[in-house]
Amino acid sequence: MLPRPLRHWMYRHGFKSAAGLTLPDFLGIGAQKSATTWLHHNLKAHPQIFVPQGEEKELHYFDDHVNHHELDYYAKFFEAGQGKIKGEITPAYGILPISEIRFIRTVLPDLRLIFLMRNPIDRAWSHALMELTWKANRRIEEISDEEFIAHFQSPASRQRGDYETILNNWQRVFPAERFFIGFYDDVIARPRELLADVFHHLGVSTDVDWGKFPLEKRFYEGSGMPMPERFRTVLGEIYQPAMDRMGERWNHCKW
Repeated sequence: MLPRPLRHWMYRHGFKSAAGLTLPDFLGIGAQKSATTWLHHNLKAHPQIFVPQGEEKELHYFDDHVNHHELDYYAKFFEAGQGKIKGEITPAYGILPISEIRFIRTVLPDLRLIFLMRNPIDRAWSHALMELTWKANRRIEEISDEEFIAHFQSPASRQRGDYETILNNWQRVFPAERFFIGFYDDVIARPRELLADVFHHLGVSTDVDWGKFPLEKRFYEGSGMPMPERFRTVLGEIYQPAMDRMGERWNHCKW
């Protein structure tokens, strides 16, 4: 198999083509721990939308499997959705490097994008709970403050909460009108209205049987343990300057 940079170059210069492959019309690119699982299940309930079936919503093609598989491997996940608006949600795509975002634009030139944002302090806490308790099969009482703070300060956590960089990188490659930017708070407060806005963005009907959508269902968000105030102070030092800027950029931010 050709190295990834060479394959990208071949697609960019027309030596390889995605023509004839059944590829997604939209991608959800994050943010992690910002109701992307909720979004996946609600999109799956729409009769005009296809997302790959199965318990695992995230295909991780462009951040992982692209290293080992050609596009025809990825296309197979969408073949059953021909005739529908097709897509998938992998929050890790948000932090892809510019080179990979440009490759996505090359092979998916008409792509639409969905990005949900959550207060980055709350997102970081939920992320830490998932990694340090649920995935590690540990009780919260077993985890020291130092472990939590190390996770908050880790590149893995900080990159996923850096919404400015995520959106700036993607909007360097895709025009702003291709994006739907939504907020976690609206998933909680006005889920039907937010989902209708997503449907409008994707070009599917909003005249649906809303009783078939899991609008009020809450999917895994960590253990539900309230954040100790000492951790909120630490996270505020990391994120507050960016939160202030985002509040100026998006009036909807109430962080």
